[in-house]
Amino acid sequence: MSLVSVKNVSKSYGLLHVLENITLDVQAGDRIGLIGPNGAGKSTLVKIIAGEEEPDHGTVAISGDSTISYAAQQPRLDLTQTVRQQVEVVFAHVREIEHQMQLAAEALARKPQTAEHDAALKHYDHLQHQFQHLEGWDIQRRVQMVLEQLGFTSDEMEQPVAKLSGGQKSRINLARMLLEGADLLLLDEPTNHLDISMLTWLENTLTGLDDTAMIIVSHDRYFLDRVVNRIIDLRAAGIAEYTGNYSAYMTQRAERLLTQQRAYAQQQVFIAKQEEYIRRFSAGQRAMQARGRKTRLERFKNESAIDRPDGDSARMILNLELETPSGLHVLKLRDISKAFGTKTLFQNITLELTRGDRLGIVGPNGSGKSTLLNILAGQQKTDDGEIVWGHGTKVQYFQQEHQDLNPGNTVMDEIHSVKPVAPPQDIRELAALFLFPGDDIFKKVGTLSGGEKARVAMAKMLLKPANVILMDEPTNHLDMNTCEIVETALDRYDGTLIVVSHDRYFLQNTCDRILALEPETGGPGAWRLVEGSFDQYIQDREKRARYKAAAAKTVTVASTRAARPARPHKVSSTRPATTGKPKWPWYLEKLSAVELENIIHTKEQELRQLEVQFCDPAIAAAPDKLKEHQLRYDKLQTQIAEAMSAWENKAAR
Repeated sequence: MSLVSVKNVSKSYGLLHVLENITLDVQAGDRIGLIGPNGAGKSTLVKIIAGEEEPDHGTVAISGDSTISYAAQQPRLDLTQTVRQQVEVVFAHVREIEHQMQLAAEALARKPQTAEHDAALKHYDHLQHQFQHLEGWDIQRRVQMVLEQLGFTSDEMEQPVAKLSGGQKSRINLARMLLEGADLLLLDEPTNHLDISMLTWLENTLTGLDDTAMIIVSHDRYFLDRVVNRIIDLRAAGIAEYTGNYSAYMTQRAERLLTQQRAYAQQQVFIAKQEEYIRRFSAGQRAMQARGRKTRLERFKNESAIDRPDGDSARMILNLELETPSGLHVLKLRDISKAFGTKTLFQNITLELTRGDRLGIVGPNGSGKSTLLNILAGQQKTDDGEIVWGHGTKVQYFQQEHQDLNPGNTVMDEIHSVKPVAPPQDIRELAALFLFPGDDIFKKVGTLSGGEKARVAMAKMLLKPANVILMDEPTNHLDMNTCEIVETALDRYDGTLIVVSHDRYFLQNTCDRILALEPETGGPGAWRLVEGSFDQYIQDREKRARYKAAAAKTVTVASTRAARPARPHKVSSTRPATTGKPKWPWYLEKLSAVELENIIHTKEQELRQLEVQFCDPAIAAAPDKLKEHQLRYDKLQTQIAEAMSAWENKAAR
């Protein structure tokens, strides 16, 4: 069922044309990721659908009784109210019914024996039915749950909105939108200011809303991968639609680009042949035919010619070739610790990096990620421990601030200074890649904003990299296209990379080890090293959360049983009392909780490998092999269940 139909919508601000003849249809259950370069009009289109702005031309039709909820980047809130009050605004109509119920109850009390009593009772029953249908009795719990998941403490819920940060205000807006229960959700950069736990909860919540349509404007590619089922790429030339999530869009876009490049190449061959004919026969017996061809060729160029597809010239200059590789052993950290006053950031971090390692550092805000990078760069000192850099290492540090730039240089001169032998056209294309198109390359560095300076510094670093690169939030201030090109360049980089980032897609594409600072789960200074990609870290984190929840449940049950009063019972003098038979083999009882966790992890990996093998046609077509695989699969499931039971029992004790 179509919820919203956008037809030929255009919007301009003065001489700036933002949207041009945009047509879009939103069906129930659509989860649309709206992407495109900065300034393409994504937020403007969402505001027009929400009714916040009017189009210059075109129409927006909303079907039937469909409702829309809009979470803007800059929410409009009553600063005098508390957080809880501002979220409960979405239930104002339910609170009004509750108020009418109170008035109806008072009227019943005043008219116990009058003729109007039956009518008043009927009115009260009607209001009560409405209140129950809208689950008015559950409002406080629902508000409390959503706010807790979005990181608000009980004290913060009672604070005035005026005391909150911009990120907290955005989370209030997000909470209100989720509680409204609209048919279409419009979300503009919903992942800003959310940590990994909040992001995971939001992703699971949105994917669970099967019948709710969504249009999501986001630069968070990992979020789009997990939530959306349709991508709309909004550009100056209009919109291009793709089915599936962001990764599917990348594949389909590459296929389209290849097709366009082939068509463009064929077109150029045709144009060259026509121009050669016109040149050769512009005078002489075939002059009339040549003039006719020239007229038709000019018409073709004006009306039918294919524009040149986006090329890869800017990608080619970012080859990240190393002048001098490092030795095999790059870095050793031995019991590194750091605290500020009474706050411990991390304790006893110990790890080793070899040439070519890609380490991603993650953790909540304030956990010490940037501090650790500063320590590795020599800008701060540790409280304890030892840092040993290997032979031949040269470290390059990209920071959001304190970039080493010459304020008197132009953008062009500053980038070119790193590689003077590079052709000026290559530098122009590289500058355009980092969002300095056209005459922007002649801006003085001293006049640039902080984000613009960061982009200049990034371009310089990638043009001539050292054999060890430290990066602090490298994708801030970059658009999606630039992020993809940087990731491709880093994939060909032969040096060692250590990166702090909130960009989960970037981490997934560039890092093969994850150092997680986890004070929220392991206490002050806690950390964990995961050998694998960011996805593997998330899987490991979710598995640990399930173990913890299972252990807590087991402990609660055990505590409840222990608190019950003892019942008198008799024990035979000739037969000792026995306990129930455990649900796991005897040898698992002798293992520690950590050893049991390792067994579970290994068995789960074997199970995933078997699941992949089930798709092998050679196995699927052979009944004996298929039966053998099924038996192994069932046995592994049993072993995992037994180890889980043993682990839960161990944790409870």
